[in-house]
Order: sequence, then C-alpha cells, then structure tokens
Amino acid sequence: MLMKAEIVELGVESYQGKRGQVTTPVLTLLDRSEGPRCKNTLDFMLTEEQSAKLPTHDSAKLAGKPIEVGITDIRNGFGGRMRIAGVIVKI
Repeated sequence: MLMKAEIVELGVESYQGKRGQVTTPVLTLLDRSEGPRCKNTLDFMLTEEQSAKLPTHDSAKLAGKPIEVGITDIRNGFGGRMRIAGVIVKI
C-alpha cells in the first residue's frame, strides 16, 4: 500500500531487549493522502539501510518534507501507537 505523508520528526527509540540495548530510528509521519486519511500520526520504523539513505539526520531539516512510503507491515507499538514498516519510495 502506498501512502503520501509529511515528516513530522525523526526520533530514536531505545529500550532494553533480551540481548542488550536496542536503538531504532523512527520517522513520525502525518498522512497526506488524497481522500480519507489517518487521523493520528504513524511511526515508520527505519532499517539501518533506510536510515543511511536519508538526506540528513537533522530532525528540524526533515520536518515538513513530503515522503512517499510503501507499507508492508502495520502493527501496534508501545502505548498503542501505530507502527508501520516498508520501503521509502520517494523523499
């Protein structure tokens, strides 16, 4: 499923896992698709490869930029927030 969105912020989530500290970069996105939209923001979980391909890692410079993502997985995250995973089609 393709979704056009706007980047709200780039954050880092870390927690203590079974094998030690786990740190994951997270893009918070606001749905900007035409027609019916998600009311809440979504957390896009970045892989290391996707994180390396970002034009910058400065959250202030990424905020407000349009992005198109291909969603392959949707699940509940911490605190009931929606987590999505997939590919970045265009940034």
